[in-house]
Formats: sequence, C-alpha cells, structure tokens
Amino acid sequence: MTRVSNAVFYLPFAYNYSVRLRTPGKLLSWMLIYLMPTGWYSWLAAGGVSWLFCINYLLILVAAFTLYEIGYIHNDTFATLREQKPTLRLSEKNSEYFYSHAGHIFFARVTIAAILLTVFLLLNDFSAGAIVTTVSTGLIPIVFLIYNRWRNRWNVLLYPILVFSRYLPFLLPYSPSWQIYMLLFLSFPCCNMLERFSMPSYRFPVIRKIIPTESSKTYFRVGYYAIALALLLPFFGIRELIPLVILGSYRCVVALLLQFYSPKRYLK
Repeated sequence: MTRVSNAVFYLPFAYNYSVRLRTPGKLLSWMLIYLMPTGWYSWLAAGGVSWLFCINYLLILVAAFTLYEIGYIHNDTFATLREQKPTLRLSEKNSEYFYSHAGHIFFARVTIAAILLTVFLLLNDFSAGAIVTTVSTGLIPIVFLIYNRWRNRWNVLLYPILVFSRYLPFLLPYSPSWQIYMLLFLSFPCCNMLERFSMPSYRFPVIRKIIPTESSKTYFRVGYYAIALALLLPFFGIRELIPLVILGSYRCVVALLLQFYSPKRYLK
C-alpha cells in the first residue's frame, strides 16, 4: 500500500505500472506478454506495416488499456469493500482521493478512450472492421465490472474472456483467419487462464494437480510453451509461432534466473 501520485487515476498506463506492476522487471514482462504478441499478430493480420497500421495499433492500445484500467481501479476500490480479506493496493490517502473524485476519474478515462476511438473510426472510414473494433474495445470495462461484481469461485469462468478482451481488438480491424485468433489466445491468455484456475480460492482439482503451489507456476509456464510449440509446429511456420518462441524462451530464462536470484515481487 505505497502511496502514489493521484495522477495515476487519470493517466493511461500509469495506474497499471504504479499500483499493479511497480517494478521494471514486471514492466518488461508486461511488454512481452501484451505488446509483443498483439503487435506481432496484428501485423500478420494486416499483411504488413504501414503508417495506418502503426497509428491504428497505438490508438487501440491506449484506448483499450485506458478502459481496462477502469476495471483495475474499480477492483482495488469499490470491489474490495465487499470482500472479507481484500488485497489492499492503495494507500489510505489515495483511497480517500479516489472516493471523492470517482466520477471525474471514470469520466476522464472514458473521454480519453472515446476521443481515441473516434479518431480511429475517422482514419478507417467507419469500415465494418473499425466499428466492430470500437464496440469490442468499448465493452472491455463492462466485462471487467461484471467480473468484479460476480464475487464467488465461479467468476473465474469469466476470467479468460476478460483477459482476452484486451487482446482481441488489435485483430478485429483486419478480419484475419481463425488461426490467428487462436495463436494470439495461446500466446498468453490461455496460459494465464490455466494459472487462474489453479488458485486456492477457486480449487479446480485437475488444474491444481498440475499447478499445486504458486512457486510451481514457474515450471508450469516453461512446460506450457514447450508443449504448445510441440503441438503447433506441424501445422504452422516459424513466423506464426515467433511470439510463443519468445515467451517460451523468456520463461526458461526466468526459471534459470530463479536458481540464483529471486526478483522483487515475483508472482505477486
């Protein structure tokens, strides 16, 4: 519960880093699991890089994560009020500021996202793909708020939809094949979903046998990417699998590093 500047409630990405990630190592991890696969697979879906592709990516990125952070903020404030043993991420002063400015904070974030998505629609001539992308992005905070309100062990079933909601908009402008959607899901959301199903509060027996403890997630991640690549290699070229190769290599490096050093806030 380290106190941070109240500006993080308004600035895109600031809340995620200052309250959720909090270390350069976790920021690097976030870039690898989010920016790298969304950038790579949207590039494949678009068929190449152009000025419009780059602008589209940046507009979707900032709009989608600005709205996704609304869910983080709601989870760390209003949702914790209904929990018996909440995880408190904000200081008392930050919480006081939020509760007295909640309307302004949410309005500011929705306004930022709305402006960015309007620019996105204009640049893409209100095409069907652009409209679907905008609607999908706009639904992100709604899905997150439903997830936050559904506070029992079964809300974990909504979790993969919630996680993938911030990945999906990057592909929608280009209407790629279903295989690209699948690979993007497998790159991180699927792995994250399985880890979520293993958490003690959810107790899904099958997954708990695979991931019995928090520390076992390290080796589960290595095994996940090794098995995924072994199953996918007969059907896809290396270009389509680059994100899984990079993430698998990253998980191997982390597993090796942990033999000598434990990074700050690892698995927290």
